[in-house]
Amino acid sequence: MPAKPSASRPAVPPAPTARNGTPSPRHSSGSGAGGAGGGGSKTEPKILFQKYFKSVGPRTYAAQLKEAGNGNQFLVLTEGKRDPETNEVKKLKLFVYSEDFPAYFRMLHETAQFIKAHPVPQEIKMRRMRYWAKKEAEQATAAREAAERQAAAKPRPVSPAKVPAKPPAGRKPARGR
Repeated sequence: MPAKPSASRPAVPPAPTARNGTPSPRHSSGSGAGGAGGGGSKTEPKILFQKYFKSVGPRTYAAQLKEAGNGNQFLVLTEGKRDPETNEVKKLKLFVYSEDFPAYFRMLHETAQFIKAHPVPQEIKMRRMRYWAKKEAEQATAAREAAERQAAAKPRPVSPAKVPAKPPAGRKPARGR
């Protein structure tokens, strides 16, 4: 779901996407329409730094500092979450441009200070740990059962019946020796 435009930044149309699904940065020059489908002259922004981590739950978080073609830097924060029904990864991206870095990081710092001063109660932490441990156990059980069902459903190779070798033609088998 796209975010509502803020009062300080005008609403802009969605960024065009590259082949790999990542948005191309907005450039200050040009109409921003870009060529439809063809040999786009815009290059993928250079990644200066990136870091990510896998959450306890179904989410992955990533941060990338990129450099646009005009030399400006911007931060891309991404949350990826796999949809359990379609198995598709849904991504939510937030772009923070260099002119907003000081205010944005000041806001994050103040938020971190508040979180340190008002931590999650131990009871809630334990409840969340039990929840995720239960989810992990359920997933492991479901995966094991699926593997067992798949193994049981596989047709087992049938070995050919042993056929006694025929004696060479013209000779009779020896009896009683």
